[in-house]
Amino acid sequence: MSAQFKTNFKKVTSPLIEGVGTQEGPVARELMAKDSLPLSEAMKSKGNYMPDPKPIAFSRYISREFAALEREKVWDKSWQFVCREEEVPKVGDRYTYDVGTASYFVVRSATNEFKAFFNFCRHRGNRLSYENSRGSSIRCRFHGWEWNLDGSIKHLPHDWDFPHVDKKDYGLVECKIGTWGGFIFINPDPEAGPLEKALGVLPQHFAHWQPEQRFVALHARKLVHANWKLVAEAFFESYHAPIAHPQSSPFAADCQVQYDIWDDGDSHISRLIGPTAIPSGTAPASATAEEAVMMVAGFLVGNQSEAERKASLEQLKGKGRVGLAALRREQLQQQYGREFNLSDVEMIDSIQYFMFPNFFPWMGEFLPLVYQFLPYGDDPEMCMAHTRLLLPLPAAGRPPAAKPQDIGPDETFEAIKVWADIGIVFDQDYINLPDIQKGLRAAAGSDQAYATLARYQESRISHFHETLDKKIYG
Repeated sequence: MSAQFKTNFKKVTSPLIEGVGTQEGPVARELMAKDSLPLSEAMKSKGNYMPDPKPIAFSRYISREFAALEREKVWDKSWQFVCREEEVPKVGDRYTYDVGTASYFVVRSATNEFKAFFNFCRHRGNRLSYENSRGSSIRCRFHGWEWNLDGSIKHLPHDWDFPHVDKKDYGLVECKIGTWGGFIFINPDPEAGPLEKALGVLPQHFAHWQPEQRFVALHARKLVHANWKLVAEAFFESYHAPIAHPQSSPFAADCQVQYDIWDDGDSHISRLIGPTAIPSGTAPASATAEEAVMMVAGFLVGNQSEAERKASLEQLKGKGRVGLAALRREQLQQQYGREFNLSDVEMIDSIQYFMFPNFFPWMGEFLPLVYQFLPYGDDPEMCMAHTRLLLPLPAAGRPPAAKPQDIGPDETFEAIKVWADIGIVFDQDYINLPDIQKGLRAAAGSDQAYATLARYQESRISHFHETLDKKIYG
C-alpha cells in the first residue's frame, strides 16, 4: 500500500462469501449442480487463488511514466494475443499488431507456419507491414529493401554501396510466436519461456470446446478515451450490471456470478461464470425464473417467423433452464448439421476467461466472444478495444474471417446492424469509461485517489493488478 494513501481498510478475517443467490436466482454453482448433462472438467474446476482487496492508485491509469514501465516490463516481455490464424489465411498474408508505440506483424510464411517480426525496416526504420499487407516477399516502400517470408534478406538495392553490410546479419528482427486453439500469440522477449506455461489451464479447459474449429464471424475495433486497464476492468465483473445494464436484471445474474482465479507463477488466468435465464439478486421481488427463461428464449428465437416464435415459446413453458438449453442445442444442430452436447451452463450462460495481459476468450454457445484491449499510441488515456465473435465452422468449410469494423470514440455498436442485438450492452459499458477516466484525473492530488475493490465480485481486478505489480516491480 502506498504511503500517500489514507485508507480505512480492515484486515479481512471473515470467510469468503462467494456470491449471494435467491430462491428464484441461485448462485452459479447451485445451478450447475442441477445441470441436465454431465459437466465438463472446466465447469467442475475451481480456482486455486483468491487475493485480498488492496487500494489501486488512480495514477497508474494516467501516468506516462507508468505506461512506459508497462511497455518495458509487460508488453515487451509477455505472451500476448495478436489475432486468429484465419485472419492470416494465405501464404504471404500479414496481420499488423500495434500495442502502444510498439508495432509487430505476423506473416503466414508457409502453409502451416507463421513468423512474427518487429515492424521496422533494417535500413532506416520504415514500417514494413500495414493493414491488409500481403505478398510473396516483404518489401520496404521507401527504398525497396526486401525480405523473404522467413525474414531472411532477399534484395538490397545498390548493394555495391553497402560493403559494410553482411546480408546474412540483416534479416528481420524476429519475435517468439506460438499458437493454440487457432489463436496466435507473440512474445518480443527472446528469453521468454514457452507459450504453454503462460496458457496455464486454458488448453485443458477449452479442449472439449475446440476453439480451433471456429472462425471470426464479426470483428469490431473501438477507439476509447480511457486507459486500457480501465477498459479491461469493465469486463472483469458483473457488479456493475444492475446500474449499467438495468434491462438485464430480470434475466441475468450479477451477485450470483462465480469468479475463479488460477495462478502458478507462470500463468495468470481468471474466469467468471455468469448465469442467464434467472433473475438477478437485485431484480424486483416479483421477478421469476420462468419469466427470465422466456425473456432469454425471446432473444434466441428472434429471427423466427411470428408463428414459429409463438410455437417455440409455448413449447418451452415450464421447462426452465433445461428446456432453454435444449432449445439452443436444437437451433445449433439444425444450423450446423451436427450435435452440440455441451452442458446447460455452456449452452446458455456467459463464461469468460482472461489470460494476462490482453486475452479474454469466452467459452460456450451463448456469447462466444473474444476481447482484446490494447494501449493506443503514446497516450495512456486512450485504448483500442477489439471484440471478435467466434462461430462454429459450418459443414461447407471455413469461411473467410470478418474484416474489422472501426467504431470511433463517439460512435456506437448499436448503430451497426450486425451488432445491434448485443450492441446496446457494449454501448452501456463504453459510455461510462471516458467519464471514469475524467474522474481519475479529478482525484489527482487527493490522498483518497485510489480504487476500493469488492473482495469477491472484483477479485479478478485485484488479481490483475497484483500480476501487473509483480511484472513491473518483481
